[in-house]
Amino acid sequence: MAFLMKSMISNQVKNLGFGGGSEENKEEGGASDPAAAQGMTREEYEEYQKQMIEEKMERDAAFTQKKAERACLRVHLREKYRLPKCTGICMSPPCCR
Repeated sequence: MAFLMKSMISNQVKNLGFGGGSEENKEEGGASDPAAAQGMTREEYEEYQKQMIEEKMERDAAFTQKKAERACLRVHLREKYRLPKCTGICMSPPCCR
């Protein structure tokens, strides 16, 4: 009951403009500038974004390289042991024998 009364009174005070609305406007203005939200200057933020993009590109390149190596190894093992290429998970594996 006390919570309900407190929320009703605080909503009425915010509607009158006694300090409640100015805090919301400051929060909304800060959200439009991501550099300020991160606590950096615009130049620092741009450098940070460039660095993040470069790191992602390096990770993607390393992943692609490892994926190709695994595929090559699978092909060699299939050839060595004369295994058929299975196209997926089979419930009855006649293709995998």
